[in-house]
Amino acid sequence: MHVTGCGRSGTILLVEMLRSSFWHEGPAYHETSILEIPPRGLSVHITKHPGEAAFLWPLLEADPDLYGIYVYRDPRSVICSVHAKAKDCYAVNFSSWKKQQELAECARRHPKLLLVCYEKLVTEPDAVQNDILQKFPFLELTGSFSTYHERARPSTGAIQALNGFRALDEARLQPWRDHLPRVKEQLNRHPEMADELITWSYEVDRSWTGLLADVEVCSHEVWAERGLHLLKRFDQWQRRKRRLHKRLALLGSTGSSR
Repeated sequence: MHVTGCGRSGTILLVEMLRSSFWHEGPAYHETSILEIPPRGLSVHITKHPGEAAFLWPLLEADPDLYGIYVYRDPRSVICSVHAKAKDCYAVNFSSWKKQQELAECARRHPKLLLVCYEKLVTEPDAVQNDILQKFPFLELTGSFSTYHERARPSTGAIQALNGFRALDEARLQPWRDHLPRVKEQLNRHPEMADELITWSYEVDRSWTGLLADVEVCSHEVWAERGLHLLKRFDQWQRRKRRLHKRLALLGSTGSSR
C-alpha cells in the first residue's frame, strides 16, 4: 500500500497511523517512492512519498498487488507549512497543491485508490480508519487511529518532517490564519484558489477573503524552489518517467510486483 499527496498535506501522519494500527511487514523507511520495486514475499507493505499522484493510475492498473491512498489538505494550510529542514521559508506553493489535486481527481475513480481528507483524519481518526477498512478489507486491525501515538515509533526523519511527534491536535487545523500575508500573496498569484476551496468543501463562498482586506502583501521564499532551476526540474521529471516505464515493463513481464 502506498500513500501520497501534495507535500505538507499529512502523508507522514497517515503512514505512521497505518503502520501503528494495521499489521504489516517489511522495512519502515521514512520515504519510499512508488517507483521503487517493493521487497518480494511481503503480504502487506506500507510506503509513502509525496508528489506522486501522476503515477497512481498507471501503476494501480498494472500492479494487481498495489493499493493507494491520496491525502489532501486545505491548500491554505499547505502553503503556510514549513519543514524543520528549512524553517526560514515556506515548503510549497499553491501551484504544487493544484497540480497534485488535479492528478488525484483523475485517478480517484480507480477502485484501488482512496482519497483521505487530512482534516477528517485529525478530527475523526477512527471514522477514517473505518473508511480504510471498508475500502481495503484485507488489512488486519492492531489498534485504533485515535491512540496511534501510544504505539507509533516514527523515524528521526519522520519526526523532523512532522515538526515534532505528538498526539492529534485539532487546535492546529487552521495554521494559515497565523500567516495571512502568505495566503494573500498566493491568492493574488492564484485567484483560482478561492474556487478550489469551494470545490473541495473547505469554504461555501468567498466571504473568508474578508480576513485579508487590510493585510499587506509580501513575497516569500519557497523551499521547493530554492536552488532548483527549470532545467534541473525537467531532468528530474524525465528520470522519474524512465523509472515509471521500467517498472511498468517489469510488471508487464511478471504480472506482479510480489
